[in-house]
Amino acid sequence: MSIGISLAAALVYGAGDFLGGLASRRTALLTALLLSQGIGLAGIALIAALIGGDASGTDLLLGAAAGLAGGAGVAMLYRGLATGAMSLVAPITGVVAVVVPVAYGVARGERPAALQFAGIGLAIVAVTLLSASGAGRPRLARSTLLLALGSGVAFGTFYIAFARTSAAANLWPLLSARGASVAVLMLLALILRRPLRLGATPPAIVIGAGVCDVTANARYLIAVHGGLISIVAVIVSLYPVATVMCSVLFLGERLHTRQIAGVLTALGAVVLITAT
Repeated sequence: MSIGISLAAALVYGAGDFLGGLASRRTALLTALLLSQGIGLAGIALIAALIGGDASGTDLLLGAAAGLAGGAGVAMLYRGLATGAMSLVAPITGVVAVVVPVAYGVARGERPAALQFAGIGLAIVAVTLLSASGAGRPRLARSTLLLALGSGVAFGTFYIAFARTSAAANLWPLLSARGASVAVLMLLALILRRPLRLGATPPAIVIGAGVCDVTANARYLIAVHGGLISIVAVIVSLYPVATVMCSVLFLGERLHTRQIAGVLTALGAVVLITAT
């Protein structure tokens, strides 16, 4: 069951990234992030209150750590994409983000079956292919490489922090995570004195991005409490499949050879992981 929820989380993550990307094209990144995450904070607060849960102080602290790690990962990723080749930055970030929780899970005694290990390997290849562009691959500056590595570690830490919360806490750690990230974004907006203006961005896009993000996080949290982090985090990291397909369906973009190979490899990875 956790595998199915993980797949659903990957699909929603991918759709949310697509909507977030559309919003960022028409308005400032800080504005898009703050508004979309603020909407997600309001939604998860209502849902968490309705379903209840017994969250300890440790659960809330881990949730806050996950929120801060995720926010730092996004900041480093976008800075890296701005200073280096996307065809190198994105794959490095994606692969590290997969390897970190897998290594953590194995170190803690998780032992996926042989076919699942093969699926994990294929998934790492798929993330690399899906994240790559068709452009040439110039060398990265050391600072950009460090940003890519740091972003991947931050996203991997996000996965691990949520995995360490208790199942009894339900969605309260997610509320803590979103509260921490929104607080940091608000502080940045105040320091930078940036007005929150949507510009030409339709409100529905920002709302959709916020709803998708918090929904995907909730599904990941539920999935990782019912399965191995070394499996759940890998499946969730296949979200670029959904992002790529959304760009094809709604923007008329065409897949290049590596992306097609990435989609097929991702499907093969899912088959192997779910075979046992």
